[in-house]
Amino acid sequence: MKNNLLSKWTRLSLIVIMLFAVLGAAVAPAGQAFAANDAAVDVQAGVTAGNKSTDVSLSSALGSSVTAAVYATAEFVLKNGVQSDWQAIGLAQAGYKVPDSYLKALESKVAAAKGTFNRATDYARITLAVRALGGNPADFAGYNLIEKLYNNDKITGQTLNNAAYVLLALDSGTYTMPDNAKWTPAKLLAEILAKQNTDGGFTLTTGASDPDMTAMVLAVLAGHKNDPAVNTAGQRAAAWLATAQDKNGGYGDSSESVAQAIIGLSSFGIDPAGAAYSKGNVSLVSKLLSFSAAGGGFAHTAGGSYNQLSTEQALEALVAYSLFSSGGKLYDLSNTPVQNPRVNVLVNVEGPNGTLAEASVYAGNVLNALEKAAAEKGVALVNEAGNYVTGIGGVSAGTFGGYDGWMYVVARGGAWIYPSVGMGDFALAENDRVLVYYGGDNTQVVESVTVSPAQPQPGQDITVKVTQKQWVWNNDTFTSDPVTSPAAGVQVTIGGKTAVTDAAGSAVFAGGLAANKYTLTLTGYLKDNTPAVVRYVQPLTVASAAADRAAFADVKSISPWALESVYTAYDRKLMGGISESSLVFAPKQNITRAEFAALLLRLTGNEPSAATSAQSFSDVKADAWYYGAVNKAKELGMISGVTATAFKPDGLVTREDMAVMIMRAFKLDAASAVAGIGKFSDEDQISEYALTAVRTVTGLGLMSGTGGEFKPSAAVTREMAAAVAVRLP
Repeated sequence: MKNNLLSKWTRLSLIVIMLFAVLGAAVAPAGQAFAANDAAVDVQAGVTAGNKSTDVSLSSALGSSVTAAVYATAEFVLKNGVQSDWQAIGLAQAGYKVPDSYLKALESKVAAAKGTFNRATDYARITLAVRALGGNPADFAGYNLIEKLYNNDKITGQTLNNAAYVLLALDSGTYTMPDNAKWTPAKLLAEILAKQNTDGGFTLTTGASDPDMTAMVLAVLAGHKNDPAVNTAGQRAAAWLATAQDKNGGYGDSSESVAQAIIGLSSFGIDPAGAAYSKGNVSLVSKLLSFSAAGGGFAHTAGGSYNQLSTEQALEALVAYSLFSSGGKLYDLSNTPVQNPRVNVLVNVEGPNGTLAEASVYAGNVLNALEKAAAEKGVALVNEAGNYVTGIGGVSAGTFGGYDGWMYVVARGGAWIYPSVGMGDFALAENDRVLVYYGGDNTQVVESVTVSPAQPQPGQDITVKVTQKQWVWNNDTFTSDPVTSPAAGVQVTIGGKTAVTDAAGSAVFAGGLAANKYTLTLTGYLKDNTPAVVRYVQPLTVASAAADRAAFADVKSISPWALESVYTAYDRKLMGGISESSLVFAPKQNITRAEFAALLLRLTGNEPSAATSAQSFSDVKADAWYYGAVNKAKELGMISGVTATAFKPDGLVTREDMAVMIMRAFKLDAASAVAGIGKFSDEDQISEYALTAVRTVTGLGLMSGTGGEFKPSAAVTREMAAAVAVRLP
């Protein structure tokens, strides 16, 4: 394969080409490794086209801490859903892809308001967000937001942040303003500078200087510091921030004041981690990091819980400090949007004898995705030169004595992409799947797997046909051509049974399998050699045909979309009938909280607590059939009460509550929530406590909506529960 440069290396005539490829192509990424990027605080926005920057002021330890904090905070925000324009700006400037749905929602908001808002700061904030996300504020939803800024009549006599934010927004791009505009940048600067206190600071209205407003103004002045008067005013403001800093390294108990100071100083080109802004060993930057909240995000006060406002300001401050190292500014939006933003992708690292790592990460290129997945899973990478990955998880290139080594392909839109560039140069798209694998000339990837029959029944023979793909170097075109063929001699395993494919790529499971959900695993491991085919998995469900099942007396009441799920849930003994005298499923009957708790236990393979177990809720009595199930589900953290002491066992389960309980029961990774953002038109009706869970289960395809709506408060029926139950892992 060209990606591993194996077939080319077998030809001495191409040795020069291959040496070049080894140093500059697939396994020799053009981008720097994660460790190297840490030193440069790898923020994609505001740096050079090569995505490289030189760290002129940050210590490597602090730089690494800031980089890690940027990643953690940005991804925490994305997992919980982008909830403000400031979050969107911070994410975009940190190099992350903000969901397209956010800009669309913002456009709908402006359209609904007919382009009219009460405050100048609203226009300014929306302008900055639109610009950061690649939109045109001068023509957004049919309205010119820039005109609303320069002709705003609510600046004079108002709080200082009006003039400051309006100027910041006007500076965010190159906009056309008429000669008779009420507010030009020069007029706004004059308005701002006139409000500077004698001590160098600024305040919102009148009175003593305060750090938040002083820092905000400093960020605005940064765009005009070539003007001597502006530069002098900025230096005085920066000096005031140093003087006002308390002995603990901050400005009282507020994390937001520290964050604003970092934004202002970094924007003005002053190091907020420098000696002038450090008290003992505590700088403004390390002080901000001390406000990290347990569980993610930042708190308003040290040791406090997550706060949205604190988190969005901390994110912007961390990004501002990162950009400072490359001479960039948080609100310099001249080069947005980022051309290669970090997106959510799946990474699989397959070694010669097994899987080394599987992770969902945010990355802009394959190298960064590999490094983040390896770091998350504790897998060592060898990348000594910063541009050539020679080992992963203790497996080094050349292990089998040939030109074997690490390769990669990317699955996008249901098809493999075989890149002709290095890992660091391949730009990822949302929901890509990156497959990094150890292979040789003989190693191929799975192109397709066909199961016959498509919906196998218990005891029915199952045939699995496997097609493989490789890319063969073409001497005439100097490209790699895709070649597909039957995958012969590889192992297919389902439910503990293994069959080997024949020359036609087919493996037969005689006698079939029992009704259940399985994982079909395909491997081509070879002794003392690279795999014949890269490990591949896919789900497989074996369920009885409706014609062979005992018919439910109310089968006609079961919705067509739920019929197969109902029978599968019945076959797997996940759900039964409701009558002892006849087989009745009652598909439209609402499932109760107690019934759903019992279902979750069956789905997760847990047994109910003993009848003698301690009572969890006052309304769950020891003689109730669900007593042990509710107690165990409570013990495992799957459920909670409607109050501290009551469970309401006969109460109905809403769709959003079902999402929450599923996420808890299966410990689902909230990283999948990004795929569920903006899916439903009624997302604003989803309770805050359930929003992440709904986004996660829908992002994973475990639940779906109807007609574009999720209907979070609708009661869950038994057939709905069956449909979801058979999808769960």
